[in-house]
Amino acid sequence: MSSCTLLLLLLGLSCLRSFTVAQNANGAGLCCFEFHKSPFPAANVVSYIETRPDCTLPGVILTTKRGYRMCADPEVDWVQKVIKIKNST
Repeated sequence: MSSCTLLLLLLGLSCLRSFTVAQNANGAGLCCFEFHKSPFPAANVVSYIETRPDCTLPGVILTTKRGYRMCADPEVDWVQKVIKIKNST
């Protein structure tokens, strides 16, 4: 194999790796696969983020005062109330 071919092959693999890493930059942690079922007090939630648009289930990740993260269904009433309270503060 000539050095030019080898160089092109390595360059191609390097580009492919960079693209793959960029696609996974946000990580799988920003998708929810199960939801917390029971209502959680809004006073214990310090922040929330919506899951990525490419996730199979749309969800909200709630972060508690103790640093725990839990997935919640954004269509459920108690979750909507938490979001509304957090948006008003």
